[in-house]
Amino acid sequence: MAQRDTLRHREAQNIGRMSTNIRIKKICEFCLQEFTAKKTTTKYCSHKCNSKAYKAAQRQEKIDKTNAQTSRLLTGDLEKITQREFLSITQAGRIFGISRRTIYRLIDRGHLNVAKFGSRTVLRKCDMEAFFAVPIIPQKLEPVQAFPGIEHCYTISQVQAEFNVSPAALYHLLHRHGVIKYCIGKFTYVPKAELDVIFNAVEL
Repeated sequence: MAQRDTLRHREAQNIGRMSTNIRIKKICEFCLQEFTAKKTTTKYCSHKCNSKAYKAAQRQEKIDKTNAQTSRLLTGDLEKITQREFLSITQAGRIFGISRRTIYRLIDRGHLNVAKFGSRTVLRKCDMEAFFAVPIIPQKLEPVQAFPGIEHCYTISQVQAEFNVSPAALYHLLHRHGVIKYCIGKFTYVPKAELDVIFNAVEL
């Protein structure tokens, strides 16, 4: 019995020695340098990298949490926002699919009235809805049947960049105002004159 226990003890020691002799080439997940590990589960080449990776993960977790809280404070729940009479600039942009820059431009041109609640600038939702629903004078936007030429047109991507409008908002505006789109090769063109009238961007 004693001899059998001794053999088992020696076998266990041999297994332990074999496990400590394992050498695995790995890439440190923090510094991205190659190192030799003794375990398949080892992620970092040193305690220093392990500590730095832990601190970086903690810092990123705090940043993500703060960003999520800020987003909720700025935009809130979309369903609740749409029921409000007054909207912040950010909330209005989210609902109507346009950028803050475009909204401020509409305010500067007198198309939208604003109110101040302390330091906050707010808009009436009905004013936003009215602006996008206002019919454009037909003679100004009379459809051009013949392609006016590339030099007289925007591509869809150029419209989005020029007027800071989302694809969804642009689609609805083109559809609402009956703007003709011309598919030439890989690009879709719309007449500059009609888009300038819609966005009130005609240069004086």
